[in-house]
Amino acid sequence: MAAAFATVEDYEARAAVTLPEGSPRRAQVEAYLDDASALMRRHIPTGYTPAPETTRAIAVAITRRAIANGGGYRQRTIGQYSETLGENGGLYLTDDEIEQLQPEDETDPDADAAYSVMLIDHGGWRDDPADVCRRLL
Repeated sequence: MAAAFATVEDYEARAAVTLPEGSPRRAQVEAYLDDASALMRRHIPTGYTPAPETTRAIAVAITRRAIANGGGYRQRTIGQYSETLGENGGLYLTDDEIEQLQPEDETDPDADAAYSVMLIDHGGWRDDPADVCRRLL
């Protein structure tokens, strides 16, 4: 199994939390980071390696969404308290995150670069293929 793009320590730093060693929440975050990394790998083209800072940020963002709204709720009400959540919840990548995992141009990163084409003269005119066919008949 490939290593996750982010560590629990990366998550702790960005979420401003401390997860004690051996705690169930720490194990959950570690599992979500592994799952997020696996989902991300599906969107990274073969042979391309995104910047580690990008993959780390995306893995943590996916994990934070899953922790914040693991049930995938859009709205919840407890007594008179009601809350509308802006995220679907669960593990998913946004369109922007998928775009960040792609090279600038999938076929050629330098596709917008200027280039020149050299023309070659092979020594003059060639016979018209139609004339050659008439002579053979």
